[in-house]
Amino acid sequence: MTIDKMKQTSFNRATLDQWEQVALKSLKGKTLESLSTRTLEDIILKPLYSLEDMENIPESQTAIVRDAKKSSGWLIAQVVEGSSSKEILEGIKESLTKGNDVVHFKIEKEHNWQTDEKDELAELLKKHTAILDVTNDPAFLTYFSDLKGLVKGVEDVELLNARTYFLNGSTIHQEGGDAISELASVLVQADKFAKNSGIEKLVSNAFVQFSIENNFFMEIAKIRAFRILWQAFGQAYGKSNIAAIPVHTETSLRSYSVLDANVNILRSGNSALAAVLGGADSLTTYPHDYLTGATPTSNRIARNMQLVLKEETHTQRIVDAVGGSYYVDTLTNELVEKTWAYFLTLMKEATVENREAILLERAEVKWNEQLAQLSTRKKSLIGTNTYANPDDILGVSIKQTDYKRLAEPFERLRKSFQDNPLNTAIIPFGILKEYKARMDFVNGYLIALGISPIVAPENLKPFDLQKWINEKNINYVVFVGNDEQTAGLVPAILNENLSVPMDITGKFEEYEDWLDAGLYGSIYAGQSLLKKGQQLLALAKKEDSNDNA
Repeated sequence: MTIDKMKQTSFNRATLDQWEQVALKSLKGKTLESLSTRTLEDIILKPLYSLEDMENIPESQTAIVRDAKKSSGWLIAQVVEGSSSKEILEGIKESLTKGNDVVHFKIEKEHNWQTDEKDELAELLKKHTAILDVTNDPAFLTYFSDLKGLVKGVEDVELLNARTYFLNGSTIHQEGGDAISELASVLVQADKFAKNSGIEKLVSNAFVQFSIENNFFMEIAKIRAFRILWQAFGQAYGKSNIAAIPVHTETSLRSYSVLDANVNILRSGNSALAAVLGGADSLTTYPHDYLTGATPTSNRIARNMQLVLKEETHTQRIVDAVGGSYYVDTLTNELVEKTWAYFLTLMKEATVENREAILLERAEVKWNEQLAQLSTRKKSLIGTNTYANPDDILGVSIKQTDYKRLAEPFERLRKSFQDNPLNTAIIPFGILKEYKARMDFVNGYLIALGISPIVAPENLKPFDLQKWINEKNINYVVFVGNDEQTAGLVPAILNENLSVPMDITGKFEEYEDWLDAGLYGSIYAGQSLLKKGQQLLALAKKEDSNDNA
């Protein structure tokens, strides 16, 4: 086709009905509703969004988001950590020469800052914005009264160029909360400050922090929703045009894992891009090996994520790159509506303590929902509950953080099986092409627990199977075969009274009868990985608390 002909070619406009017809045909009997997904926030994500979805969204939504940003860029705010004040100071200076925009660190009680070190830091703070956490030593600020930036841990100190009213959206996130919980928590904190100090003082002195998870579009919408909720909050206090406040973000450690830690690079990169597209004013990205001790290389990779985003994607040139997306705008609006309704419910409680207690209760529920989805592998944590690396060895030292981490229960299981090995074998029966899918499933399932099974020769007779088990010093076996092979052979094998416990793969009507005949249990899709892991761990420890998980 020539260029001229291409220019003259037109396409008929496709309607939603036409799309639905094509989609239904491809679904082969499933409904369109099967393509929808319910989020942790109880928001239904549709497979397709169109202009019609924008009809009930306020026209002011995009304008509010864009007006809240003073510039299209953001500050790279990598946090510096060290074992002494000298190490902190050297780290700050190095990071500023390599792309960091902010002096960002936490005052530790054991650090003894000398006068010359404070003088050198003061010179740096004259040139650079700061994000300081002085919770452990508020008196540290007396030496830096003219610093510019954001200060955590001191609310009653007047600083001319710094904000000290910290609206912490990370706390509820760290406890397992969803986006609605985080946003509502920030509004509850803002209301407390406004009542104590007045709305004007709050606006001039407040800043907010969010932890950004790798639920990409929800995290983008979360930051944008905050901008709109902040305006609504101002209107509730009689300020129809409340000034925007700085939004600081950090990549969440909630989905970080010690297992296959390199995957944390992808998680952090995903979160960083979401923060930038959502409109963060500053961003901290944590190194992928943060939990086991960051290295100069991992710190450089974490910092370079942001430098690459700035220099290669041009996102710093656009104030609201996702504005106009039917999906993101709809998601933003739903977050706003659900959060505001929840906030009003919280405000019916008499005290701030009651509101915070309810928020923590919700966070606990949401945390358990997430663990249940990971345990049944309805959600994936790559390298942890799926595609686990059997060669990963867990050391003894894992950095303690304020975050509940989704990988922790799996890490504990893996460590327990390191200390209490369970020699496991998969015993296959039938033809390879008929049992391979189940064998691969069982293999991946067990490796995620920390058990690396070996595969027995296929179709062993009971006597030969027992002999092989003895030779290989096997403690536990899993029968793998198709439905016909399983139904036909499992009773016969159970009759032989193998010297080790045996599980089957899959679900069968005869399961209860097989249990009575001596079957240990089963492994199947949708089963709780953590519960099954505990059952097998008891077997490895010779505790044998079989509940047929």
